[in-house]
Amino acid sequence: MSTATTPDVEEPDPAPSVTAPRGPSRWWIAAVPVAIVVMLAANGYRVPVFWYQSGLHHEIASADSGTWARVTEKYADGQGDTTRRYSVRFAGLGGADPAYEDRSGDDITLPDGMVARTVTLDFEAEPDQVLKNCAVTLIDDRGREYRVGGASDAIGPGTTACVPEDTPGPSLPVLRNEPRGAIPEDEEPRPRTWSTATRIPVPEDATFVELRISFENPDYVTLRLPR
Repeated sequence: MSTATTPDVEEPDPAPSVTAPRGPSRWWIAAVPVAIVVMLAANGYRVPVFWYQSGLHHEIASADSGTWARVTEKYADGQGDTTRRYSVRFAGLGGADPAYEDRSGDDITLPDGMVARTVTLDFEAEPDQVLKNCAVTLIDDRGREYRVGGASDAIGPGTTACVPEDTPGPSLPVLRNEPRGAIPEDEEPRPRTWSTATRIPVPEDATFVELRISFENPDYVTLRLPR
């Protein structure tokens, strides 16, 4: 008599456990609005700071025509924070020439309706003060601005708009080991008083009401012109 053989039966694997998906953290959800507010606040802070530092928005001294503006301006060089001190006076606005000489000595003929006006300024400062690379800006009664000078200007005497051309004085020290107030050995010290005559191309029919002297944005000095 045969004996029945029980077939092998493969038991099915137990069903894998399924974990219900977790919902987003309540802390994270709560933090999102705060993060957005912080981000917007930070960007909102940068906008006015960039606007403020990218133009002339801070008058540090002013004077009427023919009187001295006494200027003390804080700035930074390669050695750290320092101060620039000088006095400036508006002495005249003349000329209405259809051509002028640029910093390379080339004669530039201006388009019709434009003339070159000559701004005359008187200065007083110690020889060790850094006064190169200033900008001179004429402003008319419509608020239009016409500028020459500055560190990277293609028109006018960029480094000597506010200093004598032959004795401009010291440059801004860029590196920490550069001394302040130093000038080249073959250059004479700048005198304590001097005058400059700067040519600025402007519309022929413009009426000017003030002039600005600037070295570092956003600071500037206002010299009011005679009416």
